[in-house]
Amino acid sequence: MLIEQHLTWLGSGSGALLEIHGHSETALAGSLARIVASSIIHLSRWPVESTVTLVRPDGTPCVGASTEGAAVDLSRWDHRTGQGPTARALRGRLSVILNDRCPDPRWPEYCGSLTAAGYRSAVAVPLQLEHGYSAALTLYSATPNMFAPVVAAKVLVFSGVAAKSLRLALKHRADLALSAEHRATLASSTTINTACGVLMGQNGCSYEAAYQILLHESKQRNLTIRDVAEGLLQVLPGGIPAGHFTARA
Repeated sequence: MLIEQHLTWLGSGSGALLEIHGHSETALAGSLARIVASSIIHLSRWPVESTVTLVRPDGTPCVGASTEGAAVDLSRWDHRTGQGPTARALRGRLSVILNDRCPDPRWPEYCGSLTAAGYRSAVAVPLQLEHGYSAALTLYSATPNMFAPVVAAKVLVFSGVAAKSLRLALKHRADLALSAEHRATLASSTTINTACGVLMGQNGCSYEAAYQILLHESKQRNLTIRDVAEGLLQVLPGGIPAGHFTARA
């Protein structure tokens, strides 16, 4: 189910929340990645590229990025193989800092790819989420030793704000999905109940008998009961009645 949404959270004076916009989980991750990349420039005065790797409760991943390119490919490969800092951060481990001056011996292929892509530093930080989601914020820089302790400490603090903002974004999206599902259920129930009422009046039968008529017709025509009900109601003078939950002018 596609849930259209436009999310905005404006931070308070203390910068408690980030502004995130998106119509999907991938879009939310990408929005967060762009905000983080822009914000880190102010902390370090050097440009960075950012990815947010989000793993859904069913295990499927999505990657949002500040810019498309090598950073996205690195983060995807890292998660897929488990041979890099992003995969480690997704497991909730402590932040991993990489610099070309001290390559991590555990990930020779990753470090080689990092250098080949033009990056000289990378840091991956776990984002603490809820309800089965996990996420990692990964920053890449062409500047050697970019994520020295002073900058790394700022990144860790900022990641807490990022995680809180992403948690709220995902919660809001889940609420929208649940609301849409409820509206669809109510609409279906209203349509079927109204059609049963019409059949009860036409045939002088009980609700259960009217429902069985709809059920039999749905099997015969290989349609859903709601489709059969809608077909019946469409011939009424006023068409299909609106549900009680539909706003009226």
